[in-house]
Amino acid sequence: MSQPDPTPWQAAAACAGLSPSVVFARRERQAAPALRACAGCPVARECEAAVAPAESWFDGVCAGRLWRNGRPVKPRSRPGTAASAHREAARPGTAPLDDRAVAAQLDAVLDAVLAVGGAPARTGGDRD
Repeated sequence: MSQPDPTPWQAAAACAGLSPSVVFARRERQAAPALRACAGCPVARECEAAVAPAESWFDGVCAGRLWRNGRPVKPRSRPGTAASAHREAARPGTAPLDDRAVAAQLDAVLDAVLAVGGAPARTGGDRD
């Protein structure tokens, strides 16, 4: 039994020559070649419209994103990105966080919670 001829957009897809195990991978590492191919694919819109990943509970790579159970998977950060730099700074033994900035952020969050009635008012730092 042979496969049907691809539609014109499928034939132009950057992933056309990739293994189905790569295109339909559920993990970013295994899907990396398909994600790279999608980055410059000329038919990404057509692909997403035809596959309708959210409606079809799709698993794999479609239109430049990895999907699992019809939901886009949040990409892991790469070394050198802002997210990885933030994680590195938060690790023990790495660059220290600015204590004053963290304290100011915590105070702002606590004040916002108190403003909406989430907890009793603060009293000058005294604890019972």
